[in-house]
Amino acid sequence: MDFFETREKYRRKEYRIYINIVIRISVIGLVLWLGWQWGNYDQKNLYENINNELDKSQAQLNQLNQEIASLEQLNKKLAAGNIISDLGLEDSDKILSNSIKFLLESDVSLEQIRQSLLAISSPINCRSLADNKLAVATELYTGSESSLSLFQGGLLVHVHGAPFSQGNKNNPWFDPEQDIEVRLAYLGGQKIVKGSLPLDIVIPAETWLLKARITKSNLRGYVRIMFEQCSLR
Repeated sequence: MDFFETREKYRRKEYRIYINIVIRISVIGLVLWLGWQWGNYDQKNLYENINNELDKSQAQLNQLNQEIASLEQLNKKLAAGNIISDLGLEDSDKILSNSIKFLLESDVSLEQIRQSLLAISSPINCRSLADNKLAVATELYTGSESSLSLFQGGLLVHVHGAPFSQGNKNNPWFDPEQDIEVRLAYLGGQKIVKGSLPLDIVIPAETWLLKARITKSNLRGYVRIMFEQCSLR
């Protein structure tokens, strides 16, 4: 065997080694690719199954919420019917009883309905309780004169208005031609009323109501507020 034959032999051997390496790399790559495809397929199926389960759970939750809402509405109707029956309104004016029943079903309490009915009732036997002048607070002026305490602290009154001109500190007084806001805080709650002068406010109680009338005052920056207690029976 001469030199050329020996070199050719080793060259063929190197070719076989390179081919074997390429084949092994290709086989390994194919196996990895197949494994990745299989894993991706499993992951996709798992993702779709989870989504389907979530959709089913959401649908069941929505159905349960609808059933709960229906039961709550039914419970309100039954409770409203029981109240109407306890009050003896079943045999009275159907429009009135149905209106009260609708309000009760709409989460309006019986006390709120009673207070509203008292507020629109025609008061009788009114007597004057207080007649005061109260400074109206504005963005440019406020002070202790802007709050009024009556009936040994049982009623607190605060009036807020708009000044004649914004930013004019030389004329901070309120403009009586614009709307004012009156806040009345009393035992058991508070009432906020907005409107123009003269302004009438009614605070109902058990068998009587408190009427407040707010008018212009001859004192600059002040309003006149008069209170009356009126009987409903």
